[in-house]
Amino acid sequence: MLGEQMGTTHWPKDPLFGEDMNVLASILRRWCGQNQRDFNGEESRAKARELVEWFEFGVRDPVELADLIEGRHWQVERL
Repeated sequence: MLGEQMGTTHWPKDPLFGEDMNVLASILRRWCGQNQRDFNGEESRAKARELVEWFEFGVRDPVELADLIEGRHWQVERL
């Protein structure tokens, strides 16, 4: 029973308010335009989920969020 619980992490999530949604949608629209993707497409939905996850994790800066979904991760090179 203990092993079953170890794989799940729960943390309190802040609610997404209208302004939060506007910021996230703006970042996603910009990403779609730069990458020539349909705002309602599957890849855009995946990026939207990623944005919400980063936001829920505590990242609130729009520039930082945009960098994260672009894969720039604070300009750290991948190993």
